[in-house]
Amino acid sequence: MYYTEIAKIIEAGMRKDPTKVASYSRLLAKKMNDDGEKRGSSRILSVLDKMGSGQAVMDTLTAMPVDQESRLDIAEIDYAPGVDNIILSKSVQDMLDDFKDTIKSKNKMMSMGLDFRTTLLLYGPPGCGKTSAAKYLASELKLPLITARFDTLISSLLGNTAKNIHRIFEYAKKQPCILFLDEFDAIAKARDDSHELGELKRVVNSLLQNIDDFAQEGILIAATNHAGMLDTAVWRRFQTIIELPQPGAEEIRRFIEQFPDVADDSGITDSQWKSIIKALEGLSYSDIKDIVQNMLKKIVLQKKKEIEIIDYLMEIFLFKNHGNYSQEELVKYLSDNGAPQKMIAKALSVSDRTVRNYLGKGVSK
Repeated sequence: MYYTEIAKIIEAGMRKDPTKVASYSRLLAKKMNDDGEKRGSSRILSVLDKMGSGQAVMDTLTAMPVDQESRLDIAEIDYAPGVDNIILSKSVQDMLDDFKDTIKSKNKMMSMGLDFRTTLLLYGPPGCGKTSAAKYLASELKLPLITARFDTLISSLLGNTAKNIHRIFEYAKKQPCILFLDEFDAIAKARDDSHELGELKRVVNSLLQNIDDFAQEGILIAATNHAGMLDTAVWRRFQTIIELPQPGAEEIRRFIEQFPDVADDSGITDSQWKSIIKALEGLSYSDIKDIVQNMLKKIVLQKKKEIEIIDYLMEIFLFKNHGNYSQEELVKYLSDNGAPQKMIAKALSVSDRTVRNYLGKGVSK
């Protein structure tokens, strides 16, 4: 029932690695406690406490691996990764939960002779939830998240990058955790890239070897914004591959609904909500978050008691145009996306006639 933890404890004991013995013993005790085996769990914890292993484990966990050239940490660890309610499509959420449940059932599957790798590759545009998905899984599995720092992991010294990759995998092996390699394409580029030197081949070869070794027992998540740049051999190392696309209409509405109610938005009709969501399509969760937060900030500063469609549309337009626009362009955008003319005139402090003229509906002079 607890094959993975017991095997790890035996392996660490044979290698005379007390830190790893203590770390996996505590994980075993926790799982036993969760399963109702409280007496056995207490006995394990009692032995660990008597041996004074707790501080030794913490001292080792905080001793981050460093780049030998810069002496800077090549990883950071989050012991309690928290994430807001993650908003994803049902198909993506189902695949993440399947990966999570597979990890939770690993002991049972191993006892049945099933062989699998707990490796997950996430890919898609920037800001679409890859990092949040990694934090979500770590939080659900109650495991620390070790994240590689590619700004220091990639060294200018020949051969040092491959060594740093090995160091971070070895560090992750020492405790129950999830190893997260964000911006994965930085070290997993295709080895046939004519613009890269031989060092790239050595880095990718080292990466593949470390993944193969780590995936036997560890949990690995990698994420990239540039899936097309990955070496073909890298794809085969991942048991589960999930694309995280830009949010669709349903996800956008659910995402907006989780923001705080700073004013009444009940005056926005269903057809106007459809216009707002359509205007937000094609943007990432990160973009939408910035837009909505900026809009809500202005609502609070202006002490408005009601949120209108124009509040959303104005902020979307400003985000997309970065301040480079004319008033006429703004008026046409607001009108094309469902804002009434009188509302536009009031928001821009111009006359109704000015708005009509911009829209080509007035009498020109």
